[in-house]
Amino acid sequence: MTDLIVKLRTPAWQEADRLAVLRSFEILDTEPERAFDDIARIAARVCRTSIAIINLVDEHRQWFKAIVGANTRETSLDTAFCAQAILELGPFVIPDALEDPRFACNPFVRGEPHLRFYAGAVIETDEGLPLGTLCVLDPKPRPEGLTQEQSETLVALARSVMSEIKLRQADRRLAKQETTFADLADALPHMVWSARPDGNDDHSNKWWYEFTGAPSGSSSGAGWIQMVHPDDRERTWERWQHCARTGTAYEATCRLRHHSGEYRWILARALPRHDAGGRVEHWFGTYTDIHEWKAAEAAAAQSHERYKALLEASAVVFWLASPDGMITHLEGTIEIGGQSGDAYTGTGWLESVHPDDLARVFAAWQSVLSSGVAYQNEFRIRLAKGEYRWMLANAVPLRNPDGSIREWVGSVSDVHDRKLAEEKLRSSEERLRLALQAGRMFAWQQDLTTDYITRSQNSVALLGIGSSPLADFLERVHPDDRPMRQHFARRITAHGSHTSEFRYILPSGKTLWFGSRAEMTSPNTVVGVTFDITDRKAAEEEVWRAANHDSLTGLANRVLFHSRLEKELGDARREKASVSLLLVDLDDFKDVNDTLGHDAGDALLKETARRLSALVQDCGTIARLGGDEFAILITDRRSLEDATQLAERITAKLREPFTYRKRTVASRASIGVAAFPEHNSEPAELMKSADIALYRAKAQGRNRVLTYSPDMRRDIEERVSLGAQLREAIDKSQMVPFYQPKICLSTGRITGFEALARWRHPDKGILTPAFFGAAFGDAELAPSIRRQLMGKIAADMRHWLDQDLDYGRIAINLSSADFGQPRLSEEILETLEQAQVPVERFEVEVTETVLLGRSSECVSAVLNQLRDRGIRIALDDFGTGYASLMHLKQFPVDHVKIDRTFIKDLDSSTEDEAIVAAVIGLGRSLHLQVTAEGVETKMQERRLRALGCHDAQGFLYAAPVPGERVREVLAAFGHLNRSS
Repeated sequence: MTDLIVKLRTPAWQEADRLAVLRSFEILDTEPERAFDDIARIAARVCRTSIAIINLVDEHRQWFKAIVGANTRETSLDTAFCAQAILELGPFVIPDALEDPRFACNPFVRGEPHLRFYAGAVIETDEGLPLGTLCVLDPKPRPEGLTQEQSETLVALARSVMSEIKLRQADRRLAKQETTFADLADALPHMVWSARPDGNDDHSNKWWYEFTGAPSGSSSGAGWIQMVHPDDRERTWERWQHCARTGTAYEATCRLRHHSGEYRWILARALPRHDAGGRVEHWFGTYTDIHEWKAAEAAAAQSHERYKALLEASAVVFWLASPDGMITHLEGTIEIGGQSGDAYTGTGWLESVHPDDLARVFAAWQSVLSSGVAYQNEFRIRLAKGEYRWMLANAVPLRNPDGSIREWVGSVSDVHDRKLAEEKLRSSEERLRLALQAGRMFAWQQDLTTDYITRSQNSVALLGIGSSPLADFLERVHPDDRPMRQHFARRITAHGSHTSEFRYILPSGKTLWFGSRAEMTSPNTVVGVTFDITDRKAAEEEVWRAANHDSLTGLANRVLFHSRLEKELGDARREKASVSLLLVDLDDFKDVNDTLGHDAGDALLKETARRLSALVQDCGTIARLGGDEFAILITDRRSLEDATQLAERITAKLREPFTYRKRTVASRASIGVAAFPEHNSEPAELMKSADIALYRAKAQGRNRVLTYSPDMRRDIEERVSLGAQLREAIDKSQMVPFYQPKICLSTGRITGFEALARWRHPDKGILTPAFFGAAFGDAELAPSIRRQLMGKIAADMRHWLDQDLDYGRIAINLSSADFGQPRLSEEILETLEQAQVPVERFEVEVTETVLLGRSSECVSAVLNQLRDRGIRIALDDFGTGYASLMHLKQFPVDHVKIDRTFIKDLDSSTEDEAIVAAVIGLGRSLHLQVTAEGVETKMQERRLRALGCHDAQGFLYAAPVPGERVREVLAAFGHLNRSS
């Protein structure tokens, strides 16, 4: 036998807190209660002492809630062992008080009752606050203290005391809580009903109607009895009328018509509520569907003898016992334990009690024997088949004339099904509570006469407040949502139910979204559920933002912008106000992307968005429509002139360079401006007007602001018309090549021709690219024009070869759109092969704008394929593009053509002469042929020859001529070897 180690506790609590909690339980100075007396008796019996006490310690005394072996009800703290015990960890044991200097002089040790032995276990709350002790005492010292089993039992019993205190508090709170039955009936997952004192129903919840399928209100009065099976109707009605008359609890089973048409077994129960005079004030009851249980019982009775024994177990065992509780006689149909009746005499019956119930049953029976009061208890008993079933034991004493107990008479009946039903009900209610908690919701009821709201317990965790007046709640509703919530009850009154969503500010300052659904349950009562929808609202906000905003810049996207444009135009029409629209396009975005990388392009877009936001601020909406195009909607009713001035400030701001990863990034912007009502009133047309102005700004050199005018739309329409005319021209083979010679500056002879596109228009004559040049940017028209020209050029070359004309190389210029064709190199080579023209007689010219495209790798591959087959590659308009030297290194180039802009002022501009000299020198160093374009004067020719330029091309020598006149040009330069 060993004592638990006693350790001195350094209190982690404050005395004021402990006393406050003690008083909150309202147990001091209350009447004795059997539950506490039973625990004290068990403690004395288990620890084998003559005295056991349940005491509670306040600031002046220790007060005894229960005491065995003594009569006093309280003592002062200075004589209390327990004042020390509540400071200890674990059981506090004093083997001999005379040997302990702390207690040797205690008057209860020195005098009556001469206490020597003490052992106490602390009664403490879940928060560790000690309220008192459960202690055992004895006049005899006990050097060995308590056994391990006794110590553990004493601690367990102390916990039981705490549980009884909390249960008593819960019962008290429950008794104080006033809840209208009908308000909560629908929230319970059972068929619930109520009746007037005379037994006529006045309410059934929705689950009853859902189960029966009966029309609403059909259960009122005695209407429900018509739903009962005809065979059960009379018995059920008589039973209910009897209980209604006598005010006794009602319980019955019967078959109730289900909405499916079948009759199902149900268990009906009801309890009366009495008024202060003891009269029945109201009935409250439930129906439980036990059809499956009934079916299982029937099936069991038919299929196996074991189930017959279970049916017989519903009968009662009767027994007799002597005054000291020893069983003397037992008879009945329940086969307990499978043993003979003699085995249960005396205390043998305890052998069949479930081990988990044994201590409780024994303690309760001993308590009844000592008090002589009637006994009732529920516990599990092992039956003959080895299973345990719940039983209800009852006992009453038969007394002699002098009042002493002559005999005990008792019974044991099977209540297993009822216990299971109760457990199922408790489990269902617990699941409902957990479901509310898991779903972050709470139930509530509002009294419209007082505006007081009663809320379920978990509202504190969600709202930060429990039951309270409506005003306390509205104080924390978001100001923007408060008017709607103030009229919430009014909408419910008008429509019977209502749902709303609102923001709520917690005491911590955090804002949550809640949804509420409520219904009228009486003229002055609203019942509802409130649930947390913060996550859903955040998800909706994120989805809306993702759907309406650009992911890179965070600006509005095209969808949101068009929506706001429609709204603002509608408002402006009603208010007779103005709205301005700016379309912004970055001029150099493609160059930045191609040279510095897409990450630099993204940085440029984000910086543009930031600058636009800073300039526009609150006067409008900014959107990224896609790529490098932005839109600005000016909504503060500025005039068209104001909008144009803002656009000028924007272009100036966007020209300012910024640094990205230690590299300077600069860009320019073109802006098209349109306004309502000046230019259009419909959203799509206003956008088109601004887009036309933007297109014209880019066509006029970019980096500028243009305001829409009707002339611009006419030009666009003409351009669209031109496209249709060109398609017709291609179909009629009206696209023809003209040839301009290239002259060797050293010999004066022709080294080749450049084939130039011309349109032989039936009405307007020969048209140059100045009229139809825009077609070379069209992905459909440009390749079609190139194919038609290529076929005619190859035919001309074959014809000249057949005439033995020395025409040198023929060059054709390829556009960016041509390089979008997957078989470009194959088409060129096949065309030359079909005409039997040697590839070394052919040259391809590309401009630097082609090399700057996104598909530069594709361009390089095509050029390498052509060069590998013997076709020369010329770089046209050299010096006007971006990073020209890089292109000479990156692409297969044989020939460089100096752009005419550097030749025009060659005889007067030293800067142009320096550039031309540098290009010529570079060409010689890289072994490239160099040709100067646009030579028109002898002075230009002399300077180029002096600088060492190889070839020249321009009107000084010849204008472009059709193929049939090439022979004349060759003859003029002495190229005919024989007469034709």
